Amino acid sequence: MALGLFMALPFVLSAGAVFFRPLFASIVIMLLLLPLANILTKLGIPNTISSFLSVLAFLVLVALGFMIILQPALELAQRFPDITNILQERMIDIRQFTASVSQMGKEFSSTIGESQGQQVVVATPTVMEEAAYATPAVLVEFLLIILMSYFMLESRLRFKRIILQKRSNLATRLKAARTGRSITEDLSRYIGAVTAINVAVGVVVAFGAWAMDIESPMMWGGLAAILNFIPYLGPMLMAVLLFGFGAASTGDLAGGLAPTAAYIALQVVEANLITPTILGRRFAMNPVVILLAISYFTWIWGLAGALIAVPMLIVGKALVDQLGSPNILGFILGEPLFESPAQPTDQTQGGQPH
Repeated sequence: MALGLFMALPFVLSAGAVFFRPLFASIVIMLLLLPLANILTKLGIPNTISSFLSVLAFLVLVALGFMIILQPALELAQRFPDITNILQERMIDIRQFTASVSQMGKEFSSTIGESQGQQVVVATPTVMEEAAYATPAVLVEFLLIILMSYFMLESRLRFKRIILQKRSNLATRLKAARTGRSITEDLSRYIGAVTAINVAVGVVVAFGAWAMDIESPMMWGGLAAILNFIPYLGPMLMAVLLFGFGAASTGDLAGGLAPTAAYIALQVVEANLITPTILGRRFAMNPVVILLAISYFTWIWGLAGALIAVPMLIVGKALVDQLGSPNILGFILGEPLFESPAQPTDQTQGGQPH
């Protein structure tokens, strides 16, 4: 049964994405806003108002990010076919290769006697049209996430009391309190530090784009900050975008090398010096585990899954630190997920064996 549950979990999460994705995203946002809500509550502001102000601050940041990034990004996306055409014109070898492959395909079709019927070209929607189609569903899900985040924040004190009061003894109450505190502190500390680092990366990228006379430097800075929340894959995508846009803007592939090289150099410094110094050993994780988590949640929930993959890892790490390492292989085979604590022997209880 345990093996069946383990195998079915990703499909259940994927099929129930409309429910689970907002739920997990709300939990991450709630834990992110928890320190601010606690500070406001300690200042004497009622819990309801402090929760509302925390969510409002988050909404202001999101709106500011959209103002900086969304409009220039949509305009750039509209020009994406033109950028692609320019790059194709410059990449002569690739064009020749694709032309030869196409010619081989035509010769193969004529050899097997494939009829040359009338070709029908289907008009595909533009980027703006696709965005317009997706906007209502995205807005509904975003509104649901915001509402759930607010009610989670507003009910956090009552929920904490219920958890502690329902425990059977003092030891389990202390363990529950330590576990909750560890999760909130670790996740808040991690997200706060990573957000500060990514904002700094965005500022440096925006300044560099302005110095290199790249169009919409604020958009590139904001995009760099957001993509930096996705370890490894985000910076790789950012480097590709910088190379493509730089090459298309200058009309030369060499024109894309300068901004790409500068961004890669910034990433080398950030990933190997700044981030390890700020986060330290406490949040050090195996890169393979991070990539697996990103792949797993991206497969299930798309871009939203990629953004919350690392915060979910931090929550899991905090649980492991408090509850012990889970016996995953044994759980699949039907054993308990967590080993029961060892019972005291007769010698430790009475002093002498019988």
